[in-house]
Parts: sequence; C-alpha cells; structure tokens
Amino acid sequence: MGAFSWAPPRLCRLLLPLGVFFLFLLYFSSRHLHLPHSACIWGGRPCPWFGQAPPDKEDEEKIPPRPVSTEMPSYGLTSETPDSPFQEHQFQIQRLISAFKASLTPNEQILLQGYLSGWKELIKFMDALGAAFGLISRETQNKISIMEHHQRGEHGHHYRTVQSMVTFELANGLVGFQSLPEDQPPSGCRTLLRLHRALKWLELFLHKLRTSKKDGDPSQMCAEAYREALAPYHRWWVRQAVALAFLAMPSRQELYRIVSPKGEQKGQAMLLAAIGNLARVYNITQEVYASHGMLELP
Repeated sequence: MGAFSWAPPRLCRLLLPLGVFFLFLLYFSSRHLHLPHSACIWGGRPCPWFGQAPPDKEDEEKIPPRPVSTEMPSYGLTSETPDSPFQEHQFQIQRLISAFKASLTPNEQILLQGYLSGWKELIKFMDALGAAFGLISRETQNKISIMEHHQRGEHGHHYRTVQSMVTFELANGLVGFQSLPEDQPPSGCRTLLRLHRALKWLELFLHKLRTSKKDGDPSQMCAEAYREALAPYHRWWVRQAVALAFLAMPSRQELYRIVSPKGEQKGQAMLLAAIGNLARVYNITQEVYASHGMLELP
C-alpha cells in the first residue's frame, strides 16, 4: 500500500500513533498560521477572503440563522420518521442514497443543495472510519462551507445547480483557469471539482468493499481507490499522510456493521444502491466539466 506496504503489522501499529500525531501537528500549525484547511490537505493557497482570525463570540452571536431552503424538489425521496438527535449524527446509508438521488432532476440537472447534503452524510461515513480521517473530514467540510458561502451570497440563485453555476462563473470570468486573485473566494467550479474527485474515490472504495471477499482488507481497497482517483492531484506529503490514515481503518466486518446493522446481505444491497446514485451524479458532473475543459483546474 504505497510507501507503507512493506511494513509488517506490528511496525505499522507502532508507527501509526506517530503518524497521527504528525497529522495533527500539521493541522494545528496551519491553524496557528491562520491558513485554511485547503492549504493543509489539498495543496491550495491561503484564502484571505475567508478571514485571517476566528470571529469574536459577540460577532458569532450576531450571525442570523440560515433560512431553510425550499427550492430542492424531493425527487426520489420517501417520507421517513424524524431521526433522533443521536441518529442525526450517525452515518445512515439510506440518507446518503436519498440525498444523491434527490440531487438529480429528471432532465439531469444536479441540484447543489442535494449534492452537498449527500456529502455531509459522506463526512459522517469518514468520521466512522476513525480519528485518523478527521483531517480529511474537516477539509471536506471546508469545501462544503465555501459552496454554501456562494449559495448565500449576492449571486446565490446562480448556484442552484451545477450547470447554472458553471454557466454563471464562466460568463463572468470567475473560474480562474490559471490562478485566482487572493481577495476573491475560491470559485464554485474549482471547489466543486475537489469534491467531485473525492466522490470518485469513495465510489470506488464502496464498490471494492461490496465486491470483496470475506478476508478482504479495507485498507488495501481504500488505498487502491485513492491511488486511482485522488493521488495524482495530491502532493507527496499528503499521499503519505493519507496512507497512514488508511492503516487505521476498521475491519471489513466492522465496515459492514457501519453500513447496515441488519447484516452483510442487506449491506450489500444498500451499497449497490448508493454506488449507483454516486456514479450517476459523478458521471453527469464529469461530462459538464469535460465539455468546458475544466477537469484539470488548479
């Protein structure tokens, strides 16, 4: 598995705490320097527009609550009983399926609200994989926050679908094919592309998990999916840090319990539905970006 495939299990267990400590040291160092998480994980640059220092408590209290949007139609959603507060913070694959299914309209427009809701559920899944995935989860949440910042902004109505966002940002020179002014927030197109690439990683991993044998190693599956979908876009130290995180993954049996407490057979059926919805959304997004030459945005 990359740089760490040669290490025997005992050595891996000894190195893992040191590696996790190194990850957190990098993370908290970036916070001390007032760098955004994007500079830490995705190799991005500082974003002065996002604020160089955390807001005062008084400022936080002045922030009005975000209004509940009613724009997104419930394509494919079924009525369910409300989740308890405990369940709300747990990964539930049915919510993942419903969110990505709801994000796709009959004419294949991708609704960003549903897309981001699906990603919030994927963050819960990554959190369930262990503390070593915490930095990846936080970086993903940072990308979601950038997208929601655009949705709440002056031009928020242009950020209703992936297609409308692409049209708007291209027409107004906001994409930043080469670079982006430091006083400007990261474009929606560039930010979504990072989520898009990561979506392929998780889609591939879930597929490998579903088709794996009883003695399959989730660490190996996740590493293979990462090398195929994400590693080409990451710097060397990021690839090594991610490889360490994979060493701490739960067993295959534990992963199936996370996916479905009702057993592996039910879990495989749920995984099949989830993979199908992720793949459909990914493929349409891929076509949109490819048609505008945006698959290699910096």
